[in-house]
Amino acid sequence: MPAKDGSRWTLAELIDFESALASWDGKAKPDRDGGSRAVVMRRWLRSRETEGPGGRWTGGLGAAAMLLAGVAAIAGAGAVWGSLDRESSGVNVIWMLSATLVLPWLLLVFGALAWLFRGCVPGIGLVGGLLEKVSLRFAGEELRAGLDRIRRSGELARVLAWHLAARTQLVAAAFHAGAFAGLGAMVLFKQVGFFWETTTETAMREFLEQAVAVLSAPWAGFLGRAVPDVAGSQIGSAWMEQGGGWWSFSLMAFVVWGVLPRVLLAAWAGWQKRRSLARLTFQAPHHRKLWRELNAVRRGEEPKGPVDGALVITVGGAEPDHEALRPFLLRRLRMNPTAWESLGVLDEAREDAAREALAKAPAGIVLFAEGWSLAPRQMERALAEVAARAGERRRVLLVGDPVEGGIEAVTDDERAQWERFVDERGAEELELVFFEPS
Repeated sequence: MPAKDGSRWTLAELIDFESALASWDGKAKPDRDGGSRAVVMRRWLRSRETEGPGGRWTGGLGAAAMLLAGVAAIAGAGAVWGSLDRESSGVNVIWMLSATLVLPWLLLVFGALAWLFRGCVPGIGLVGGLLEKVSLRFAGEELRAGLDRIRRSGELARVLAWHLAARTQLVAAAFHAGAFAGLGAMVLFKQVGFFWETTTETAMREFLEQAVAVLSAPWAGFLGRAVPDVAGSQIGSAWMEQGGGWWSFSLMAFVVWGVLPRVLLAAWAGWQKRRSLARLTFQAPHHRKLWRELNAVRRGEEPKGPVDGALVITVGGAEPDHEALRPFLLRRLRMNPTAWESLGVLDEAREDAAREALAKAPAGIVLFAEGWSLAPRQMERALAEVAARAGERRRVLLVGDPVEGGIEAVTDDERAQWERFVDERGAEELELVFFEPS
């Protein structure tokens, strides 16, 4: 259920909202309390007083993340023990560091490149996909059945992707922590040495020396014992005695280059998730349909509040009957028309006058358009003109059909065309209103 403080959405609430909207019958009681779109949508969700699947799904994601983190920790420890040569009781440091640091970093870089090419929303990846699959077992049949409909919300997909990205990084951190624990247990309870071997002796030694210098840079100044002797640990007669620095170096590397970056990335992904939740716009077509229902002005209702002055601009077509339009603007929209202008007409002087009036417009701007003559390009130009000059003023797109002696309501087909046009443009601050005779 939504939080009662009305502050910020959570992932569970957003899932509940999309689940409720997927089964919505298209009818809603108008909301008269006002507020931003996010606040109004939250009140609608709260008014349904039904428990959605969001809490179960997010709880399932948490449980799945813990399960996979445990598996990852065991895998990290297994990677360390797998590099142990049982006959010589020696750990091949090349194999150990490749499995526990190099391979995870290559996967991270590959994922980062894929993210850059995909855009600013991360894909869920292999681990994220596993998390989602496992978590859906906790969410119930209701969510699984309607998952595709719920996913039509790009905003939910974005928030969920960041949530899964954070959990994925924590699972990766658990892998490195498991490697740390596995190596620590090996050194504590077993007599082992550390070595490396290769056919290309000189090239490998130089590479290892450079790699060790880079990786140990954060602690070399105060923890010299954690910088290994690369040459001394080459397989030979004295490798067991001279390779002792590798275990402390590896433990530090697991923390500094394994656990720490993953925790920082998880924190960053969590911040991105909270940022996305704070910036919800609810601009998808199904969101805008609900928004129109919640803000609909019903026949016979008298909205409360002061009357604002308004500039009325006709976009192309015939000039509407001012006396027929004025009562609707006053009673239904609480807007008092103080000036009338035109855009989209073959008269440069009238268009210049409209632009001047826009710059000096009072509290509101009303664009009036004929329902039967939707011209997308012409309307887009008019909306751009208004958006460039309106600032914070109220903007209303009023659609009706002028006839001799008055104005008529639009047909159902015309209404659908205009709703689709506005939905596709995603103009958050624009109110779409259809004329209704008194």
